[in-house]
Amino acid sequence: MLEGDNNDAFEANEIPEGNYESPAVICKRMEATGDYLMIDDLKKTFSGGFQAVKGVNVKMYNSQIFALLGHNGAGKTTVISMLTGLLKKTQGRARCFDVDMFERMDEVREFMGVCPQHDVLFD
Repeated sequence: MLEGDNNDAFEANEIPEGNYESPAVICKRMEATGDYLMIDDLKKTFSGGFQAVKGVNVKMYNSQIFALLGHNGAGKTTVISMLTGLLKKTQGRARCFDVDMFERMDEVREFMGVCPQHDVLFD
């Protein structure tokens, strides 16, 4: 679990009650053991001051399908690029299976991969 993580604090404080459903008991168990992905206040500001990602908070659980949707320019690719180590974050934390994704990227890459939308092979 992230230091200072209050599990549902973000959801309880920022999302109207009718728009939020507490995770199932099995998901709460994953949170207790660190067997999930938690992104906390992830931000990316590029030189010149452009803020591409403005504070993403997400929990993703094992054996569940997750989709990152948004309009063009919403920051989806930037988020994935930060989580895979292609871009450095400006602020925020992320842990996956109780491993700090930004401090121990080599270890994370042993169990996580990404399949990009377009061919990224170089000539």
